[in-house]
Amino acid sequence: MSVIAKQMTYKVYMSGTVNGHYFEVEGDGKGKPYEGEQTVRLTVTKGGPLPFAWDILSPQSQYGSIPFTKYPEDIPDYVKQSFPEGYTWERIMNFEDGAVCTVSNDSSIQGNCFIYHVKFSGLNFPPNGPVMQKKTQGWEPNTERLFARDGMLIGNNFMALKLEGGGHYLCEFKSTYK
Repeated sequence: MSVIAKQMTYKVYMSGTVNGHYFEVEGDGKGKPYEGEQTVRLTVTKGGPLPFAWDILSPQSQYGSIPFTKYPEDIPDYVKQSFPEGYTWERIMNFEDGAVCTVSNDSSIQGNCFIYHVKFSGLNFPPNGPVMQKKTQGWEPNTERLFARDGMLIGNNFMALKLEGGGHYLCEFKSTYK
């Protein structure tokens, strides 16, 4: 029997740095894990206002909230099966201009609430680039490819941030789910 209810809440506790600027973010979310629906409200609790585009943080609490992913019945949902023990994930985000983010998430469950502890480090964002100039306008839709390897799930996807005035800022995501 699954410990995951049809409706769940979640809490996000994120801390980290971007180009040396320390910040903390907390959030409360809710959703329907078996239907692929979720919403979250995030608040900067330390280090605000952020001197960089919020968009680089958003995948860690939406795309990073994979217990809310809806799977077809014929595909095993390894993440939901990991509870009540929980799981961790690590991600490297390589941007086209050489900027890099490393992210880790330790996910657990308390009652009907997922708890996410996220550590974030962003380096080498150019001062005149779209992230530090806050010229991004959200991510284009995408799909992550997942496959099993050595008892873990490996995720790989290419994402694109929309830019003010047109164009895109490209990023490759490499994730490992344990």
